[in-house]
Amino acid sequence: MEFLKSLFEKGALTWEQFQQAAKDAKFEVVNAAGGAYVPKADLDTKAQELTTANNTIKDLRAAAKAWDGKDPKKLEDDLKTLQTKYDTDTANIRRDAAIDLALTRAHARDPQLTRAALSMDDIKIGTDGKVTGLDAQLETLKKDKAWLFEEDSAGQSGKQGSKGGNPNGGYDPQSGGKPNTVNDLGSALAEVYNTNG
Repeated sequence: MEFLKSLFEKGALTWEQFQQAAKDAKFEVVNAAGGAYVPKADLDTKAQELTTANNTIKDLRAAAKAWDGKDPKKLEDDLKTLQTKYDTDTANIRRDAAIDLALTRAHARDPQLTRAALSMDDIKIGTDGKVTGLDAQLETLKKDKAWLFEEDSAGQSGKQGSKGGNPNGGYDPQSGGKPNTVNDLGSALAEVYNTNG
């Protein structure tokens, strides 16, 4: 308000004299009713919004420059390919875990060898997590290649002897033979040479 005191030092002024004195003092006289005047707080708010907008534009330009020359369609296709690979790999891991569990429960003597006898394409895992195509294959293997499985408590599965027993005279429960103690190649050779030698 000090600037107004300097305008009225010489006394009262008419409107025209006031406008001229303000102009000489390099003040702008505006009619606030016409909307030409904006409170400083509003001006500061708009200035802050403008600064924020300019910074956002600057950041977006920098981000766009980082993607310059990249094909969005190719990136989208690559993402779809990776998602499909991830889904397939995850499904295979779940299927393999289900197969390993089923082979353990079926008392497979050598899970890797037994797995090789399975048709993996016929084994599927549904969206509900149920495995299809495995039980039937295991039952078939238990009948056709019983030697792949240990005997369960009911005396079924891999009966040895005349139906696929060890031709070198290994473990044969019906004839009272000793159990297989083979853990590695060395013990396997020792057992063969001690049995036949």
